[in-house]
Amino acid sequence: MKRIQDQTSSDRQLAPEQADRLLNHILDDLHLEYETGSGRRKRKYRRIAVRRYAVKRAAAAACAVLLIVLLAPGTVVPASVSHVSAAPATDSSSVQISFQVDTLIPVQDVTAQINERSLSVESSGYQQYQVMVEENGYLLLDIYSVTGMHTSHGMEITGIDSEAPVIVSHERQDNLILIYVSDGDGVGVDYNSISARTSATEEPVSPAWCDEISGCIAFAVPEEPILIQIPDKNGNYRVLSLSHT
Repeated sequence: MKRIQDQTSSDRQLAPEQADRLLNHILDDLHLEYETGSGRRKRKYRRIAVRRYAVKRAAAAACAVLLIVLLAPGTVVPASVSHVSAAPATDSSSVQISFQVDTLIPVQDVTAQINERSLSVESSGYQQYQVMVEENGYLLLDIYSVTGMHTSHGMEITGIDSEAPVIVSHERQDNLILIYVSDGDGVGVDYNSISARTSATEEPVSPAWCDEISGCIAFAVPEEPILIQIPDKNGNYRVLSLSHT
């Protein structure tokens, strides 16, 4: 028993050659060069190198542990949305929403929908995205991380023209019916797409003329009722009935 204790408690020293090889390995790992000099200077340099090596290994181990914790299933690290900006189109027909996803865990997928209708999401940089919205409503963003975690963010979208042109007034002038229209703060009346048809036979009827400056549309007094469709440049339209009485 005494012999075993003596063997297990003995403190074996590294041979000088082994110590030099170990030091060279540490120096190579730290990208340092071995300095020659006095024994005291060599021992001091060796202690510094070993200390730096230990710090480097400890930092690597800490990073590995942190990565394992973050990527572990069920880890709660919710993503957040920041730097949200909205760029309306010049004709108010759409809005481009740009945003950034802030999270420690890499993002796997981002989806978007408005009024339960799916939208296309484009990446504009690292965890930066853009969505083109063409209608008002509630925009819902769903963010999925590589660990399977799901986070939702929503925002209300307004400012897109969804109102049809309105009839400001109308009057009869000789054999013409003059209709004055306006689209308010919307995208504007699409005068080139104004159409009409007879109610009974659905025969096409063309306007006599249109004046975009005054917002006036002229139709000849019809012999039978006609339906007039007045659209704006965003696809909203007003339908009205016109007769000779």
